[in-house]
Amino acid sequence: MNCIAPAVAGKPASFEAVAIEDFVAFVLAGGEVTPHHLKDRVLRAENISFLREGSCLLGVAGLKIPSEHHRREVAAAAEVSLGVKEFAFELGWVFVLPSARGRRLSFPLCAPLVEAAKGKGIFATSRVTNAGMHKTLARLGFSRAGKEWPSQQNEDNLALFVRNAA
Repeated sequence: MNCIAPAVAGKPASFEAVAIEDFVAFVLAGGEVTPHHLKDRVLRAENISFLREGSCLLGVAGLKIPSEHHRREVAAAAEVSLGVKEFAFELGWVFVLPSARGRRLSFPLCAPLVEAAKGKGIFATSRVTNAGMHKTLARLGFSRAGKEWPSQQNEDNLALFVRNAA
């Protein structure tokens, strides 16, 4: 029986401290981001989402307000302009438990975050080998932009995806 509840999304301040700790733990388990000040970055996010099956947390994602430094790094690596007026947010921290992958859960996890952007432009990065996430991003209106670049966190290259403002 499939007991997956709709994703719960909201401002980080609307969640209890234990939920924030779970979110951070999931993001770190993904091995895609630097742990330095991660909890602070999560708490500054525009929105975060959680996807559960019964009482089991299956995945998390966030609509980030990227720092100017991070924005510049991604733009330079991809050789694409990512001005704050054109791309106010970054979709990221997407992590689904390995045991739950292949069930198309990243879409219901990320869709409420794209909706929370209220038509503003969003960028996202993904490992070039993550075909499932690329399909989710395409369904959410993102397109690939720029060139690939080496990840600082793992052996894969990264690719940039953008969703222009409505």
